[in-house]
Amino acid sequence: MHHASCLQGKGLWLSFSGDLDGALEMAAAIGATHLIYRVGMRGMFFVEAARWVEGRARQAGLVPLAWVPLALNDPFAEASLVLKALQVGYNGAVLEVRKDAAGKTVAAATLARQLLESGAEKGRLYCASDPDVWRRPEIPCRELSQACQGGLMPFCFPSLRRTPHTVVEKWAYGECVRCSQEWGGPLPIYPVLSPLRDEGTGETVGVEEFLQWAQAVAGQQPEFFSVYRVGAVGRELWPILAAMGPTPAPFPERKPAETPPAEEPSPLPSIARYHVVTVNDTLWGICQRYGITRAQFWEWNGHLWDERGLPRDELYMEAGWRVRVG
Repeated sequence: MHHASCLQGKGLWLSFSGDLDGALEMAAAIGATHLIYRVGMRGMFFVEAARWVEGRARQAGLVPLAWVPLALNDPFAEASLVLKALQVGYNGAVLEVRKDAAGKTVAAATLARQLLESGAEKGRLYCASDPDVWRRPEIPCRELSQACQGGLMPFCFPSLRRTPHTVVEKWAYGECVRCSQEWGGPLPIYPVLSPLRDEGTGETVGVEEFLQWAQAVAGQQPEFFSVYRVGAVGRELWPILAAMGPTPAPFPERKPAETPPAEEPSPLPSIARYHVVTVNDTLWGICQRYGITRAQFWEWNGHLWDERGLPRDELYMEAGWRVRVG
């Protein structure tokens, strides 16, 4: 059965807003059409960073998609995170479900129900996971698929320790399709390509081995595939990705109904003031200089710590960070 695809082109996954300039450079070099940005973690929405990335992506001609890694410890908070990203202006949300979500089938079903009851458009929600879902029922893709009708994004990584043929053809385009049919599908398959041999250490494969993975994905002629992630893909691999299809098609503008409510601030408020951190700056000194409270500082800038997995402590403040101060 042919499934009409909503996504067309190439996506690029971005973990940190601080790497946005590099992401935009890479996107232009490989002909990417979409930017998939991690907008939050553990139910916490990186609101300032999410707005900034969404605005910059659109200025660069890219379609922004929200990347939401699921832990499923609080499905209500994570459902709210997805909805906030859509409200800000992201065209869709990619729900990453891996080991952190293992065994949490009830929470996954709860999250899916929350999204459906909120009126979120099922066709703009996607489920990303390792491709061996049929032998890992503890990974709750089945439950999430009730809401994520946009498609499945199986990770096709060398870290899976199988050949490209096995991972791409047998698993992603074989077992994932079969499983989605059992879940009420079939759903579109949008493979995710990466050179990562070890996600923990960041070790990657060389050009020749990566080319085999790229050829395996290209052989399936996907209407959309994505690359995981900025920082893991060396420049020597960019020509391979640039040579891969599909031919991008224009992506429709978001509907007027998706425009943030009037009371929402714009992605970069004109009245906002920013300060670039130097090595001699302290949190106390910045607050004193600009006449703001510590609570206000953390409300505006906590995402800089959160999205790096750092505790909110000024000891971890880094020179070069752009912090909001007004």
